[in-house]
Order: sequence, then C-alpha cells, then structure tokens
Amino acid sequence: MNPLDTFGINWKILIGQIINLIILLYLLQRFAFKPFLKILSERREKIEKGVKLAEESKEKIKLAEEERAKILKEGEEKAKQILKESEERGKQKEKEILTAAEVQRVKILEQAQQMAQKEIEKRKREFSQKNLELVLAVSEKILKEKINSEKDKQIIENLLTSNND
Repeated sequence: MNPLDTFGINWKILIGQIINLIILLYLLQRFAFKPFLKILSERREKIEKGVKLAEESKEKIKLAEEERAKILKEGEEKAKQILKESEERGKQKEKEILTAAEVQRVKILEQAQQMAQKEIEKRKREFSQKNLELVLAVSEKILKEKINSEKDKQIIENLLTSNND
C-alpha cells in the first residue's frame, strides 16, 4: 500500500494538479503579475515624480516669495529715496525762492529810498524856489517904498499876516 492512498490521494491527479498549478502560476506570472507589477511600478514613479514636482514647486514658490519680498523692500527703499530727494529739492527751491524774495525786497527798498530821496530833493528845491520868490517879492516891496521905521514895521506885519493865511 502506498502512503498516499492512506490519505485518499490519487497520485496521478496530484501530478496533474501540480502541473496545472505550475501552468497557472506561469500564466499568472506572465500575464497578470508582471503587468500588475509594471503598473504599480509606473504608478510609484508617477507618484514620486508628483512628490518631487510638488517639492520643486514649493521651493520655487518659496524663492518667488523671497524675490517678491526683496523687490518690495527695494521698492520701498527707492520710494523713500525719491521722497528724500524730493524733500531736499523742495528745501533747495524754498531757499532759492526766499533768496530771490530777499533780493527783490532789498531792490524795492533801494528804489523806494531813491524815490524818497528824489522827492525830498524836489521838495527842497521847490521850497528854496518859493522862499527865493518870497524874499524877492518882499525885497521888491521894500525897495519900492521909502524905508522908515514905521513903514518898516507895517510892511513886516503885512508880510507876516499874509504868510500865516
């Protein structure tokens, strides 16, 4: 008796099932496992590429943010510089305007003083001319009349009263 028969195993069927199992494993290996493993491998590569791209994107975003911050900082610095230069130009322009106004003021004062001096000189000449005319008129009246002390007093009084009017 055969030990396989004790367990109720038919060795011919067992060999056929082993051959069928080997053929089935070969077919599964060839047509199922390899394509399945290939698909898994491709999928793993895609995932790894996606992760790598995501990391690269994060890095690029980080660099872009740093660049943006740098550009903003430079822009702020340029704006401050431009503002400072504008203030300096404004102060310089203010000084120029004040200097020009001071020069204009001095020139106007000098012109006013010259005009006043001319007016004073004109008034002095007019006053001298009137005094001279008055003296001539008085002298003429005095010379026309015979001079005596009574007549002299009367002429002086007349002249004083006519000048006061």
